[in-house]
Amino acid sequence: MNILMLNYEFPPIGGGAGKATSNLAAELARMGHQVDVLTSRIKGQPAKERMNGFTVYRVMSWRKGIHDCGFRGALTYVLLAIFKFLQLTRKNQYDVIHYFFGLPTGFLSLLPGPHNKVPYFISLRGSDVPGYDQYNKGLEKVHRLLVPLTRKIWRNAGQIIAVTNSLKKTAQLTAPLQKFHVIPNGVESKFLKVLPPVNKKNDELKLISVARLIERKGIDHLLYALADLRDPDISLLIVGTGNFETQLKKICRGLSLEEVVTFYGFCNPQVLPELYAQYDVFILPSQAEAFGNVFAEAMACGLPVIGTNIGGIPDLVGKENGILTRPGDINQIKHAIVTLQKSHKLRTQMQLENRKKIIAQYSWKSVTNQHITLYQEKNPI
Repeated sequence: MNILMLNYEFPPIGGGAGKATSNLAAELARMGHQVDVLTSRIKGQPAKERMNGFTVYRVMSWRKGIHDCGFRGALTYVLLAIFKFLQLTRKNQYDVIHYFFGLPTGFLSLLPGPHNKVPYFISLRGSDVPGYDQYNKGLEKVHRLLVPLTRKIWRNAGQIIAVTNSLKKTAQLTAPLQKFHVIPNGVESKFLKVLPPVNKKNDELKLISVARLIERKGIDHLLYALADLRDPDISLLIVGTGNFETQLKKICRGLSLEEVVTFYGFCNPQVLPELYAQYDVFILPSQAEAFGNVFAEAMACGLPVIGTNIGGIPDLVGKENGILTRPGDINQIKHAIVTLQKSHKLRTQMQLENRKKIIAQYSWKSVTNQHITLYQEKNPI
């Protein structure tokens, strides 16, 4: 098949959706399919690049930051992608067009042109679904205004793919009669190549949190929990950057946590598996999470996880492999940390379960085959 994928995020820009686009494109290419990707460009990147068996085309996007798109970044991507999108679809005979995010990316499906004869697919990622992030009042206001447009884009799609069951249910509130499929993200094999951490039989507990440092990740609640515990045997490494980083550092200083909390900053993705392997427990008390790539990656490295019972996290985390808390519940976060601190046996059991679960259910080969099945339903070959 000849496939065009569109996403306004692509590594190193953005988060999980960009990684998913890159990995899906690479796996499709390995299977012999022709794949082009149209994405955003930041300073220093080429407009066209061949990588991992597929071709990446980039148009400029004036984002707030590498991990923070903002409305300006989304709008400029769509506007500047129009010409390249029409050029590609006129030049190439695509069998499938796959949009990551119904909005803003899926807006391009409404343009007139030869691409209208090609079946298109939409991957819903979270922020493009009304009601997903109720903490972001500005985004929800925009969604309310654009609901008719969202419904039209979804209605015309060959198939719509939600990354978790929770996101599917949220999307159904907007379009109750629409059919949605659920296909999770996969986990890169590099995370399975590291040896799981050796669980120590003392009270020392090294926590690691990896995320874009934005407010809805709930890391401030984790800092308040650590301040309440005041246990010198518990330390935390925060990996990532974002627009909430300055505020988190301010909270950390105000709570006198400098001795137990370290801000790592940006981490090269190739280094991340080895970094996980140095820690005992992954923790991220998100207030909204569509899938939670970092949870799956930490699980692949053998870490027990502490998360929240929202979004797609419960699809990954159950009692056998982690602990879930209510969003914003500092007492539950504290209890989860202490539970894993005190039980070497429980951490070891969770470690084994997590590796087994990722290998069985979340390989990119398996995830890609599920996509191909949907592509072929509308486009038999």
